Amino acid sequence: MFTHKKTEEYFVTSLYAQILIYNNVPVVGIEVCEDDSDKGADTIIKILNNEFKEIQITRFTLTEYLKRRKVAEKQVDNLISKILDLTKVPVPVNITVNLLKIDSASFKTQKLENALAKEIAKAIHNNQAELSSSNNLVNYAVSDEKLKHFTPLLTLQSIPKDFHSNFYGRDNIFIDLDFDNINFTKKDIEDECLNIYNKKNGGKAKTLIIWADTFEILYDPKYIIERLTYQFKETTFDEVLFFNFYNSLHLYLEFKIQTAQIK
Repeated sequence: MFTHKKTEEYFVTSLYAQILIYNNVPVVGIEVCEDDSDKGADTIIKILNNEFKEIQITRFTLTEYLKRRKVAEKQVDNLISKILDLTKVPVPVNITVNLLKIDSASFKTQKLENALAKEIAKAIHNNQAELSSSNNLVNYAVSDEKLKHFTPLLTLQSIPKDFHSNFYGRDNIFIDLDFDNINFTKKDIEDECLNIYNKKNGGKAKTLIIWADTFEILYDPKYIIERLTYQFKETTFDEVLFFNFYNSLHLYLEFKIQTAQIK
């Protein structure tokens, strides 16, 4: 939804302004600061009688988790290219690679990756009639002897019309390698909370708003709020807030914004 940092800051500030208005604060405008260097305010909410609130805005991003996911997505993209060289895929299909052990190193050799692409292509080709006519799960036993040590079974399912896959993919192929949907850890959350505290504490503004994409945090802000509350128990800010919402226009319009008072 956001394509520019200043647009992002204005939008998040406008959410806070709505909360203030709901609580009978006479908000008259929002100013986006062009120079927010040296921990200065990103935005200013103007209030009647020349009062104002200076605000810093920052995004909660699970950097290491997203890096791991990007690696998995690149591997899936390579697999899809190889599969498309071997077979046509006329309907969108979810493919689950059922690993005996969850390990992102499982298919790092070209031979194993090629073998997996061939098995997936065979599974799609041999079950095209079933996939085109129903949404039933189709289990396919892997025949490659070396590949069996990592994944003995592939599960395929066609995606119904007007539905979207939760797996990463393109060109009608969506693959879950087990490890690419791995959850982020509590340490990922703790590290990002500490990172935000170290970067933002001591700023000139008195209000800090931290926001996150609901989808990126897997719909559950509970532990993030708990750790931010712990991290910001001693801070130079008078007020710290956490917002999470879907960073996509059509989803934002459908789902509520969640807010939490950290301090």
